[in-house]
Amino acid sequence: MGLLRASVYQARLPSGNLQAAKSMAYTRVQRLKVNQLALLVLNATLLLAVGLPARGKTLDDGWLKLEAGAFSLYAPSGWEFHKKQGVDSYVGEFSGDGIVLKFDYGRYSSDLRDAVEPKYVVSQEKVDGHKSKIVYPRASGHGITGIYFSKVVGSDKLCLWGQDLTESQRELALKVFRTIRFP
Repeated sequence: MGLLRASVYQARLPSGNLQAAKSMAYTRVQRLKVNQLALLVLNATLLLAVGLPARGKTLDDGWLKLEAGAFSLYAPSGWEFHKKQGVDSYVGEFSGDGIVLKFDYGRYSSDLRDAVEPKYVVSQEKVDGHKSKIVYPRASGHGITGIYFSKVVGSDKLCLWGQDLTESQRELALKVFRTIRFP
């Protein structure tokens, strides 16, 4: 705290107690910091509320939230979630509109390492605040369209993919991928 600020408080104190002036200035600074933090939290909350659909609500033209336990996503009305039997991870699929998107959630999920350029378009993107790798074949209908999260919780990973999708199916799958949310 600067000497000037303390001397301003000292001038207001009849006894001229410098220690009391410093204490008052410190308290004021602390209140200011708390107010700034409260505004920051409020702004972040508002951004999330506006930017993300609320749980249990619909998104984009009636898209519905499908819960998979470890994560959720939004998909067009009529899509379904099916849990499958896994060996060392949690597996299942989302299906609708002639598309099947399978997933593997666990320590040993595929990192889509075989999907490489130039045969594939490979990009890095943040989805729900998590780094992801998105891949799809340059030639529609021939290969994997997928998303991979290398770190979700602890050492768990998530890979969600569709096989041999048409161009319109691929675009829909990519849109679904970007709606993934983690609890």
